Amino acid sequence: MMAPIVLLVNPAAGRGRAARVARAVHRSLTACGLRVERHDTHARGDEATIARDASAAGARALAVVGGDGAISHAVRGLLEGEARGGARVPLAIFAAGTGNDFAKSLAVPVHHLDRMVAHIAAGATHQVDVGFVNDVPFVNAAGFGFDVEVLERMRTPGVLRGTAAYVGTALRALLRYRGFRATMVSDSAIMSRKLMVVFANGRCFGGAFRIAPDAQLDDGALDCVAIRDIAPWARVPVFARAMRGAHLSSPHVSVHRDRHFQLRFEAPPIFETDGELQQAASCDVSVSVRAGALTLIA
Repeated sequence: MMAPIVLLVNPAAGRGRAARVARAVHRSLTACGLRVERHDTHARGDEATIARDASAAGARALAVVGGDGAISHAVRGLLEGEARGGARVPLAIFAAGTGNDFAKSLAVPVHHLDRMVAHIAAGATHQVDVGFVNDVPFVNAAGFGFDVEVLERMRTPGVLRGTAAYVGTALRALLRYRGFRATMVSDSAIMSRKLMVVFANGRCFGGAFRIAPDAQLDDGALDCVAIRDIAPWARVPVFARAMRGAHLSSPHVSVHRDRHFQLRFEAPPIFETDGELQQAASCDVSVSVRAGALTLIA
């Protein structure tokens, strides 16, 4: 019997749009003669469990209908499944979230249902990289500092959702955030104040910011974009330029591309991976990339 396409759906993504997209995807996949097993998520982390099971069962592909959070958790599950002896299962993405940051870096028709289904049926694949902060994987970006502050503030429910909520919260926090002290161990033993440090595999984050416009998903490296702590009045122009990817020429911004980074903080930091808050266990943090660790339908 033909191995199934596991259709992983976060029905709440995109304010319910994912549920509508999933029905159309299911019909289109079935019309191509493919066997489909649909699994809806009900709680955070369900994506990883479904993905692990898909790897263990040797699924033909894992098709995710959802946003960046669903994709990130699904990738974590696929990596865990493969590490436990399961199959490497290709990931297909039907972008149905709000920001869809990871999808913006893909040369894949993630918003075009019929073309994406055709790619799945053809079985064409491409290998892309996965980043790690210590042992926590990320597919799009990981950050320290200001973006963590924004995500922590967004824990308080508001009227706005998705990209609008992130941008609005960022603007409110921009004048008040006090920065943090850290050092790149390879550069200097002297700690300096920074506003934000982002390690980018993809080009975009926060729904509206082209934080690393030259990043590539398959170059075996991460782009480290660091913004030093500057006066509040000087921050707004930098972030405004980041919305179109023009901030890299600012004297307050530095960019470095590498396979491995070692950072040291004054205290174990909170960081974010693909928009999910994490707590480091020590002051020393390692950021690295595993080349070609993920197979995408492309």
